[in-house]
Amino acid sequence: MAGIFTPWKLKDLTIPNRLVRSATWEGLAEADGTPTYELVNVLAALAEGGVGLIITGFAFISPEGKALPKQTGAHIDAMIGPLTRISDAVHKCGGLVALQIAHAGGQTKQEWTGHRPVGPSAIQHPAFGPVQELSKDQIADIIEAFALAAGRGKAAGFDAVELHAAHGYLANQFLSPFCNQRQDEYGGDWQGRGRFVFEMCRAARDLVGPHYPVFIKLNTADYVDNGLELSDALKVAQRLSDMGLDAIEVSGGQPAAGKLGSARKVKEPDQEGYFLDNAVAVKQVVACPVISVGGWRSRAQVEKALEHVDAVSMSRPFIRQPDLAKRWQAGETQAACISCNGCFKVNMTQGLGCAQELKEQAKEGQ
Repeated sequence: MAGIFTPWKLKDLTIPNRLVRSATWEGLAEADGTPTYELVNVLAALAEGGVGLIITGFAFISPEGKALPKQTGAHIDAMIGPLTRISDAVHKCGGLVALQIAHAGGQTKQEWTGHRPVGPSAIQHPAFGPVQELSKDQIADIIEAFALAAGRGKAAGFDAVELHAAHGYLANQFLSPFCNQRQDEYGGDWQGRGRFVFEMCRAARDLVGPHYPVFIKLNTADYVDNGLELSDALKVAQRLSDMGLDAIEVSGGQPAAGKLGSARKVKEPDQEGYFLDNAVAVKQVVACPVISVGGWRSRAQVEKALEHVDAVSMSRPFIRQPDLAKRWQAGETQAACISCNGCFKVNMTQGLGCAQELKEQAKEGQ
């Protein structure tokens, strides 16, 4: 059993504790994707708060892959300088930071990207609308864009890069029969549907080299009809581990899954860790570290989880309490987050923030 505050390794990177800040869209970039100083301060506060590894909110790797307004960009070399401000600030505060990179695929709107949403197949996405099928040339371009974005993360001084293959975004869309109805080598069985992810990871590895940590956030179930199932996800995870990927953050769900999406309500301790069983299953078939995300709120439940996985990652609790790691190390046992999910609306309107905390501040100001 690994204690919360014992170190672990991500390739050659020593991470001081088992608490990871899971990627959180912050909504704190300029319209062109340049991260603001407010975002730098948010991530630096997490480092000061004792988080073992901070994963940034997903950065888009190409313009048509932008998922949301005010999303950070890693799509052009001009972003390396602004991104360096993030890594420098986190390092000065004693922290470690990974850049998460992603392509939205069909989970976006033309008004946000200036492009028609694209995906593995031409479908009517139930949450976002019509999707245009990618050609093989376009697929090759996107795989190259992932690699180049990973290289920019390394050049900007990030300690690692995480590839996003969860929550219904493009890499997850390729894995899922729900979105991937292709009849060529990028569709069909798990190996065909996994081809995009395998090539994406290989391209990133080839560019950043063998010693730089590269890991992935992987859906292990979509929780939609005809979606990705755990049985296929385990085969994908095993292949990724065999390829030399350095860790797998196990997640699940997507917007079309409704209440079974990636950010469920957590009211009781037994509702915490709602993807833990999947993470344990992944751990049994891979050689690399496994990180479990999904509604962690109490130190006791996290300690139990660490009997089976290498680390846990949290998003919403760190919005309310960036210093939660230090609080737990000092003896506190429970996160203040109540899983209201109000933070999503706050992020859309004013950038990263806790809705409950803002309400309390408003009451104090009356």
